[in-house]
Amino acid sequence: MYKVGIVLFDDFTDVDFFLMNDLLGRTSDSWTVRILGTKPEHHSQLGMTVKTDGHVSEVKEQDVVLITSGYRGIPAALQDENFMSALKLDPSRQLIGSICAGSFVLHELGLLKGKKLTTNPDAKAVLQGMGGDVQDLPLVIEGNIATAGGCLSLLYLVGWLAERLFDSVKRKQIQNQLIPAGQMEIFETLISETIQSAESAYEYRSACESDAESLVV
Repeated sequence: MYKVGIVLFDDFTDVDFFLMNDLLGRTSDSWTVRILGTKPEHHSQLGMTVKTDGHVSEVKEQDVVLITSGYRGIPAALQDENFMSALKLDPSRQLIGSICAGSFVLHELGLLKGKKLTTNPDAKAVLQGMGGDVQDLPLVIEGNIATAGGCLSLLYLVGWLAERLFDSVKRKQIQNQLIPAGQMEIFETLISETIQSAESAYEYRSACESDAESLVV
C-alpha cells in the first residue's frame, strides 16, 4: 500500500485537514495515512486538537505528501526553521500536493520556482508578492506536484491523487458519498473535467518548453 503523509502545524484550517483526512480515510486497502507535525499534537484555528503519528521529518519516507493550510498557521510555519528544514521532499519520486495557502510552503521550498501554482483567493496577492506565478484556477498541476485553491477544491486534489495512483474508479469510490443527492452527474463532470483540464494544461506547457529548448539548441 502507498504511504500518505499529511503535514500539520498549529492554527491549521479545520476544514482543510478534516475533509482531507476524511476523504483519504474512505478507502482502507489503498494507502495508509500518517499525520506528521513538529509536536505530539497540534491545535486548529477553532481549537480542535489532533494527535500526530510522527515527526514532519518523516515526509521523506512517504509516497505522497499533502500540505494543509491556515491563515495564521502558514505564516508561523514559514518562519519555523525546524519545520521548513525538515521538509525533505522529492517530486521525482513522490506525489506532492497542497490545499489553499499550503502552496506557500512548496513555493518557499523552491519546488515551484518558475512554475505555476494556485492558492485560496484571499492569499493570491501575498503569494504573488513573494514571486509566485499564481493562477485563478482550482487545481494547478506541475508534474508530480498539485496545488489546489479553495477548501472545497480538496475534491480535485484528492481526486488527482486517486487517479494518479489508481484510476477514476478509485476516485469515485472515495468521493461519491460526499456528493449532494441528485447532483452526482453534475459533480462528476465538474471533478473529472477539472482534473483533466489541469493535466492537459501541464502537458501543453511541457510540450511548449521542449519545443523552445529544441529551437535554442
